Amino acid sequence: MASIDINNLNSWDKEFKTDLSHQLASTVLKNDDANTILLNRSRLLEQDLRVFNTAISTPGAPVTNQRSSGRCWLFAATNQLRINVAAELNLKEFELSQAYLFFYDKLEKANYFLDQIIDTHEEEIGSRLVDYLLTDPTSDGGQYSMLLNLVKKYGLLPKDLYNDLPFSTTSSRTWNGLLKTKLREFAEELRNELSQGKDVTKLRAELQKEIFRLMSLFMDFPRFKPDEEFTWSYEDKDGKVHTLKTTPLEFASKYAKLDTKKPVSLINDPRHPYGKLIEIERLGNVLGGDKVIYLNVDNKVLADLVVKRLKNNKTIFFGSHTPKFMDRKFGIMDVQLWNLPAIKYDLKQEKASRIRYGESLMTHAMLITGAHIDENTQQPVRYRVENSWGKDSGKDGMYVMTQEYFEEYCFQIVVDIDELPKELAAKFTSKVENPILLPIWDPMGALAQ
Repeated sequence: MASIDINNLNSWDKEFKTDLSHQLASTVLKNDDANTILLNRSRLLEQDLRVFNTAISTPGAPVTNQRSSGRCWLFAATNQLRINVAAELNLKEFELSQAYLFFYDKLEKANYFLDQIIDTHEEEIGSRLVDYLLTDPTSDGGQYSMLLNLVKKYGLLPKDLYNDLPFSTTSSRTWNGLLKTKLREFAEELRNELSQGKDVTKLRAELQKEIFRLMSLFMDFPRFKPDEEFTWSYEDKDGKVHTLKTTPLEFASKYAKLDTKKPVSLINDPRHPYGKLIEIERLGNVLGGDKVIYLNVDNKVLADLVVKRLKNNKTIFFGSHTPKFMDRKFGIMDVQLWNLPAIKYDLKQEKASRIRYGESLMTHAMLITGAHIDENTQQPVRYRVENSWGKDSGKDGMYVMTQEYFEEYCFQIVVDIDELPKELAAKFTSKVENPILLPIWDPMGALAQ
């Protein structure tokens, strides 16, 4: 056992006080924020290049803002789909309702939680699984497969017909906290009943009703059923006014052009073999919905698929460890943007080790809308990224991401299955391919917020 020795501390202090480079760094860092002081301005100027030779023809508008909520995955997905709506209806600007999906996601997650509590009632309180389930049962965050589950069941709406509410959707922490508190109470009720061998069918129905009542205090129940016709009037970019009659489900398929059978998720997780499916156990939102399954591939495959989609005028939903090495003011995502070696702060862990030791995971979802391809190597060197933090973040909401950042801190992209090479597409359709099962608390099960 090696306890702290005050004599060692005194000796080390004297040593560092004779090191002029250490004293210079110490003086500077004690007088201002480290992110400001260590920002490498020369590197920033080198990477602040807003020219991309491969990009989608018409970026979405307006710049979106998820504000103080963890809805990035819903914003990234709807920012992607709105481009199809705008093209179909000749719109200058358009947003899909993120709040509509947010309402049903909260409702479904709460119900999913009840099901998980019932299914694990024989597990001890204090077990890692039960503790994890109780940690954040209605997190704002999500995965792309969860988005597909919602759209399959509820469709999509224009934002005009179901807009954000202050403090409910744009700042969700307080009411989400109230909902979590009740769900933990409900978990105890269910476990107590089940421990006595009682049927909890009636109790669960009562709890579902109470969850809906609580949610309706903070958000309005959408007035259109998924298969119920709504009427929406809009003005196109030529100034002509139109009236559209459709349903949320039809709006998703016909106008947003989302074929929910096509999107698949690919990740780069160097802890596991490439070419293998990875499934996250117990992670989901809609009971009976799609499981969270990825195909693990190397960074070259990810980058090639990104470029392929861009050349076909399609954006790419991706998940990264944000805001790691991201400057929000200048809109740069670059591993070398801060001069950490100047203070002898050298980062030695590789990506696999960072995942294993809790240093790296997917935390945020955005869109790739462009790339710059090196003419000699034909490989991407940087990407144009559309974020959902408003116009004051980055340059009018847009960021530049270097290829190095993409390889080190990007974890997931979503593409259509028919865009994959045949041997990779077959992994998703094979009846004999057994996925690697990872527990719900694994970093690859992190929810983008």
